[in-house]
Amino acid sequence: MDRDHKEREERMEQTLEEAEALLDRLTRTSPDKIGDFLKLDVLSEILDRRVGQVGRYERSVFYDAFQVLVSEKFQVPTMEPCWRAN
Repeated sequence: MDRDHKEREERMEQTLEEAEALLDRLTRTSPDKIGDFLKLDVLSEILDRRVGQVGRYERSVFYDAFQVLVSEKFQVPTMEPCWRAN
C-alpha cells in the first residue's frame, strides 16, 4: 500500500524491534530448545510435498511462514504455525 515516508519508517522500526526481541529470546535459549522452537521436522515434512516447478513451492512456504511471523509480531511459541501457513 502507499504509505507516507514517516509511517513506513515507524512500521519498519516497530518490525525491527519485534524481530530483535525474538533474536534476544533465542540467544538466551539453549541449543536443544532452539531445535524445539524451529520445528525443523515439520518444515521437512512440509517441503517434502513435491509440486510443479522446482523452487516455486518452497518460496511460497517461506514467504507465507515469514508473513505469519511478522503479522504475529514475532510472538510465536514455535515456528510450526508459520510452516503450516502455506
